Amino acid sequence: MRLQDIAKVELGAEDYDTVVRYSGDTAVFAGVFPQPNANVIDVIGGVREELERLKREMPTGLDASIGYDASQYVSDAITEVSVTLVETLAIVVAVIFLFLGSVRSVLVPVIAIPVSLIGGIFLMQLFGFTLNLLTLLAIVLSVGLVVDDAIVVVENVERHLREGRTPREAALLGARELVAPIIAMTMT
Repeated sequence: MRLQDIAKVELGAEDYDTVVRYSGDTAVFAGVFPQPNANVIDVIGGVREELERLKREMPTGLDASIGYDASQYVSDAITEVSVTLVETLAIVVAVIFLFLGSVRSVLVPVIAIPVSLIGGIFLMQLFGFTLNLLTLLAIVLSVGLVVDDAIVVVENVERHLREGRTPREAALLGARELVAPIIAMTMT
């Protein structure tokens, strides 16, 4: 592949005030900037594959490498969010069990968190959102809201059980009482 095959080649530089150096050597910078709706990890994966293919065809003495990889930061953030979600689930289970002393009460947030995550990711894909740092932060915050809402509902149902209602009556009444406030909190 030659430059003339893919570009208009002129002797000169676009900007004579800039010098690019990479590891102390003079270099040429070619930036790859993903579209706002693109998956950074997929884009960089494609760039890596294409770069390996191009390296095999390069003349001797010419080298190409990736100087900055933003996908590594996103991958690390995804790993951190996953660890945080697991830790959150463990802490929620421990706290609810310690305060309410009931395995049944623990099941509500344990089921609510994965269901809300699956629903949230489904809606993200439906509306074309990508997994980036902003959406990862939104997921962590929304899990906090789900946990908070689940704890409030569980405590309300437990209160109705202590007042002598049957488990079914307590669940229906406790949930009905809190539907509007929980929707308002979530919308806010």
